[in-house]
This record gives sequence, structure tokens and C-alpha cells, in this order.
Amino acid sequence: MVDFESLKVNDFDIEDLFIKQGWKRYFEMLNGPIYTRMVKEFWMNAQVFDEVAARMEEEEAIRKDPKLQGKSRAEMGLNKFTGTVIKSVLAGLEITISRAHLAKLL
Repeated sequence: MVDFESLKVNDFDIEDLFIKQGWKRYFEMLNGPIYTRMVKEFWMNAQVFDEVAARMEEEEAIRKDPKLQGKSRAEMGLNKFTGTVIKSVLAGLEITISRAHLAKLL
């Protein structure tokens, strides 16, 4: 959380700088409701899914069924790999965060 009023009282009046850069909404979200248990659970289960993880997933599928050798990810029944993401499971729901999600949020 960022308390611009507290900063202002201590002679750090920087809120206007962030407003001019278009970051006001971001800080409003940071100061909004936070579900600490959900956030903790999300990050405890989070994994970075990158090219190496995608390759390992393919190798595991081939190890289980050698007939998949030479097949595409789709043919193996795997999701398409489009880039590095953060994956987690929360309340039985798989959540994926990509750079595009973060960029849109900001």
C-alpha cells in the first residue's frame, strides 16, 4: 500500500508525479481490498511455466505414451505454449498470469 497523504506530511509530495505518468489507477488498486490468505495461497502454489517447463511437460507425455513422439503439443493434448507465464491453482481453479495481463493491468 502507498499512503500519499502520509508521504505528503513528511515533505514527500510525489502523488502528482504518478498522476501525470498515468499510474493513479494502479495505486488505487494497491490500496483497495486485499485478500491476504488468497494471495498467500496463490503464491505458495505458483510456478513459472517457461520453455524449459513446456519441454519437460512434452517429455513427460512422451514418457507416458511413446507414440506421442514427434507430435505437436495439440496432438499430445497439451495447451499451446505462447510464452512464459506464472501458473497457480486457487480453490481448484487454474490461474495463469502472463506479461500481457500485467501490461493490460498497468
